[in-house]
Amino acid sequence: MIKKLILIFLLIITPLKAEIVTEKGKHRHVGNISPNQSCKIAEQKAKKNAIIKSIGQTISSDVVSNCSEVDGEFECERNQLSLFELNGVITFSKRLGKPNYGEELGSDGIFFCEVTIRANVEPVKKNLDPTFQFDVKLNQEIFRSGENMEIEINTSKKMYMTIFQWLPYGGKKFNIITKIFPNKEYNKNINNLIEGQLVLKYETYFPEEIKENKVDEYLIFVASEKDINWLKSYSQIESLKREFTKTNILMENHYSGYMLIK
Repeated sequence: MIKKLILIFLLIITPLKAEIVTEKGKHRHVGNISPNQSCKIAEQKAKKNAIIKSIGQTISSDVVSNCSEVDGEFECERNQLSLFELNGVITFSKRLGKPNYGEELGSDGIFFCEVTIRANVEPVKKNLDPTFQFDVKLNQEIFRSGENMEIEINTSKKMYMTIFQWLPYGGKKFNIITKIFPNKEYNKNINNLIEGQLVLKYETYFPEEIKENKVDEYLIFVASEKDINWLKSYSQIESLKREFTKTNILMENHYSGYMLIK
């Protein structure tokens, strides 16, 4: 959780077509989970791979692969898939054949499940303007409660920034998508028209209600050529996804994941 935070998102409307792709996903484990659970994780990975194959590898550049004790590995994979679907939505998927489950050759108790799926990937509108771009850098990927998060944003031109924070711990309080910039409750600076470089600092803190030792959190960065009147919060990440398909304003998306330790 962050007392003050930043995110950026960008998108543009282009007439892209849906694509049916066949892709595999593989999950390895040491026997600590059931074959069924391992295959579910493999299927989530296959769906992410399908989006990457259809939309492009760049969408996964800043997603942390760590899976927290709170979410567990399966939930972590589902959370990451939700982020991937901000760029390309899987409207239909089907397993092809039976999962391939067994022990890795030459290994000592390492098991795997490999799943093949056929999926229909609907691309979300993309920014194809090379002059409209930005970059985001976090000072680290793992934070202890009370440490400062420093976010460096570099833009190619003037653009409006909106930042959302997603805490996918579950429950009504933590699973919502919260707009943290511009937002006076998180930062006195509410000037979201940015040009060149901007460095933001926020103090992280571990939510007292969570009894585990570490959690995964995500930042969604939104940039647009015009100021958009976003809601202060969205009940589900799917609600935010729908908004990206409605606008005719030039935008582009970016997101980052990080781990918070008590």
